[in-house]
Amino acid sequence: MEPADKRATELASPSSRWQAPDIYRALRERICLLRYPPGIRLSEHELAEEFAVSRTPVRQALQRLEYDGLTTARNGVGTIVKGVDDLAFEEIYAFRLRLSEMIGDFPAHEQVPHALADIDLLRERLQSLEAGRELEDFWVLNHGLHHATNRLIANRALRETHERYYFQASRIWYSVIQAFLSEQLQDFASELGETAHALGNGDVRAVGYIQRNHIAFGLLRVERARKA
Repeated sequence: MEPADKRATELASPSSRWQAPDIYRALRERICLLRYPPGIRLSEHELAEEFAVSRTPVRQALQRLEYDGLTTARNGVGTIVKGVDDLAFEEIYAFRLRLSEMIGDFPAHEQVPHALADIDLLRERLQSLEAGRELEDFWVLNHGLHHATNRLIANRALRETHERYYFQASRIWYSVIQAFLSEQLQDFASELGETAHALGNGDVRAVGYIQRNHIAFGLLRVERARKA
């Protein structure tokens, strides 16, 4: 097991104890960034020591990761990070395409100005990123775009499902993106611009279709990289 990285540590206030949601987000990031690769066992005892908490919040975090489909609990073994087979890969991306189409059916119009502000900030950050092309920093920007889009969904069940499948897909994306990072950077910039334009017009449904189209573009790249 590795110590908490700086970004994960910042999820919790230095003056407060780690809570189950904080631990869950930190572990989810490690799984999605492949710091915890498929097949690794997550020890409740070691994690409790690392985060300086009892096993209860760690267990709650691990249970939520299992619900998300990122881990599995095995009798006599413990919690194991799940892999992604070809069938699951196809099903995850197919479902994400349909989820994107539904965003416009449950719009949270009051969130449009906030989402637009988030997108504008991401566009500024992308400009400084393109020179260095730090892979993990790019992942953080993608997460920011997801968060901005997710807040536009008024229906809680759809919002939670949209988030769960985003993180399932992100592991697949992160494992192969180095092969097409330049192309993905250009596509991401286009998606941010198109999304900002749609939000400027207050068109949440268009945001969903923009996301669907760019998921489809990314899917083609991932499939190409997995077959190479």
